[in-house]
Amino acid sequence: MSRFLLVAVAAGLLASPVPPAHELRVMDEAGRIRWSVPVLSTTTVTLEYTNSVYGAATEEWFTLTPDGFALTAVRSTSEAVLAYNGLSAPYRREGAFLVAAASARLREIVLRVGHTGRPRLRVGSSELPLFTAGEGARLTIAVAPSP
Repeated sequence: MSRFLLVAVAAGLLASPVPPAHELRVMDEAGRIRWSVPVLSTTTVTLEYTNSVYGAATEEWFTLTPDGFALTAVRSTSEAVLAYNGLSAPYRREGAFLVAAASARLREIVLRVGHTGRPRLRVGSSELPLFTAGEGARLTIAVAPSP
């Protein structure tokens, strides 16, 4: 085998995607896994919903950490949502959204599906329709090692 071919083969192997070592899991109250998505440390996670008090489109942006999640920003079409959540102005405008920087670390994300919120979770390029778990469902979102 020529030297060039060996280098090309080695480069191809190095460029191959490495299987993720973790997965994001959404579990119901009984501990059943409703959704599972492989994740890397660079995977972005966005919880999207309609705020039930103000009826405003809202997004919570997270990055993955070794211990769970870091909330980095909250976006909403209503300034009242950001203020209600104790996020300090001034807010940055991005199209129809106002954006507030946030800083919180969470081991897991826990939510209850309301009747108006229609929560969805964007995990990288995947979208999980959390609202299909049913009104009143309590969901826990966590990162765990892949089986």
